[in-house]
Amino acid sequence: MSSYASAPPAIMATAVPVPVTATHTHTHHNTQLHNNVFNPYKPNHPDGYHVTSEINLQQIVLNNQSSNTKVEQHVEQEQRLNTHTIQDLKAQGYTDGLIRALQVNKTEFPIRFWVVDNSGSMWTNDGHRMIQSTTRTRTPKYIDCTRWEEIKETVLYHANMAAQLNMPTIFRLLNHPGSSIGSQQFGICTNTNTCIDNNSKIGAFADVSNAERIMNAIRPQGGTPLTDHILAIQQQVMEIAPQLNATGKRAVVVFATDGIPTDSQGYDSQGARNQFVQALRLMEGLPVWIVIRICTDDDDVVEFYNDLDEKLELSLEVLDDFQGEAKEVFAFNPWLNYALPIHRIRELGFHDRVFDLIDERRLTKTDVRQYCQLLFGQDRFDGTPDPAVDWNGFIAALEKMSYGEEKQWNPISKKNKPLVSIQKLKRTYGNSGCVIM
Repeated sequence: MSSYASAPPAIMATAVPVPVTATHTHTHHNTQLHNNVFNPYKPNHPDGYHVTSEINLQQIVLNNQSSNTKVEQHVEQEQRLNTHTIQDLKAQGYTDGLIRALQVNKTEFPIRFWVVDNSGSMWTNDGHRMIQSTTRTRTPKYIDCTRWEEIKETVLYHANMAAQLNMPTIFRLLNHPGSSIGSQQFGICTNTNTCIDNNSKIGAFADVSNAERIMNAIRPQGGTPLTDHILAIQQQVMEIAPQLNATGKRAVVVFATDGIPTDSQGYDSQGARNQFVQALRLMEGLPVWIVIRICTDDDDVVEFYNDLDEKLELSLEVLDDFQGEAKEVFAFNPWLNYALPIHRIRELGFHDRVFDLIDERRLTKTDVRQYCQLLFGQDRFDGTPDPAVDWNGFIAALEKMSYGEEKQWNPISKKNKPLVSIQKLKRTYGNSGCVIM
């Protein structure tokens, strides 16, 4: 956009980052989790069960360093998931390949930061909330709601997922919710002593209960001071960058927001936008993967964040809501069923080149193979023909492979469909030896 042609003003040096180590205490009141939020465990604890979580990022990363990125270690980690967890993931529609991808992603990204927009504009009623069905058909309900309800459902889903997979995650609220509600920051599995037992998940359950209590009590208000949070997270990532770089790992930063950055007074101005862009530039060169999850249909907001990808030398993904993203994917790759688990895994920061491309351009035949490997599992493709050399042989193998997979809700056709449409693949690529871009 031409408005960024002038050099952005310098960011004030008075911004005070949150320390790398922070302590907060929360209480478990033995409450029932939100009916529409995935909750794989509900152990019984007496009222008043206390957990004190000390968020020590360096220790979290050090604990993860023992796991290298070899395939053998990934397989070993995958086997550490208990049977109940795997069954719950499969009940949501996660394939064996996606479950494996989650485990690999957890190893490669040992820490996650979420910046959650709780500004006053979140009361706007143009949000969309997905309620996952628990029936065999997994037909979801897609209802209109406020932006805050959309973002709350998203945050609580991923809080549960973080606890389920023991993925240390820090959630930062854009504005302080008020002293009666609690801290502006809460964590899942950020106390290294609370997520050791993969079967009981006692500490993880208390973390999720605390997250639910805070999110349900929040009444959005205030502006959109995203820049302050970027500066704080940038400082935190700098502290752990040596450990991350030494092992080839990165941090995930997710911005779940509905608005354009504002200044300290809550006003949208060109200066505030420029400061936001310059703050993001401070992330350049750091081991991070950034996801911007847009929670609005406002064209100006969508355009602002989509333009960032072109202006910054950052590893960055901009995501719409489930249906909006599905439409973008369908425009380029109509053979691909953009099922809800695929959207969820992208929201939490799963990073793979081919997943980044599905909403940007038509995939090449080699890309199609890589995508299907992620979906169904790489080991199932041993001996499968190279689609660029033997397209018909590849299609025959893929068709046989897809028979064993359950159909899932397709947000475009509004019906349960295979994850990959063989007929649409044939129509899209035919027998040509290459894809014309």
